[in-house]
Amino acid sequence: MKKSKKEIQLEAVKAIVSGELLLEEAMDKYSVKDKRTMLAWIKKTMPLLKVSEPTSSKRSKTLFDLPMETPLLRDTNSDLYHQDILKENALLKRVINLQDKVRELEEMNGQLVKHRNFLMEKVTSLELKIQLKDKEAR
Repeated sequence: MKKSKKEIQLEAVKAIVSGELLLEEAMDKYSVKDKRTMLAWIKKTMPLLKVSEPTSSKRSKTLFDLPMETPLLRDTNSDLYHQDILKENALLKRVINLQDKVRELEEMNGQLVKHRNFLMEKVTSLELKIQLKDKEAR
């Protein structure tokens, strides 16, 4: 049976939080192309994981077992967490803007190359016409 999108998201986030997979490994495994998507999944799913966390004493230690003061697991309401997310979002926006600018410049460059080639053909054609007129005049 095929898993729902929500089940896939939950499975991916559990794998990351438990330390089973790194963020990039989870992105590969679950075919997520954008880091922002995975971060959104984590932000959305973390409260569900905290509520539905089993209390079995036999399970292995995960990041959930660390004290909340541990910098590895920040409370989603903490200022540090939000500052990190805001910084990362700002950097991602900047990267996206730069990629858009590069794409725009590449398009402009392509148009300029076409225009240059057209003008070069025109110059060559005019030079040939001048040479023909010079030959006729002799």
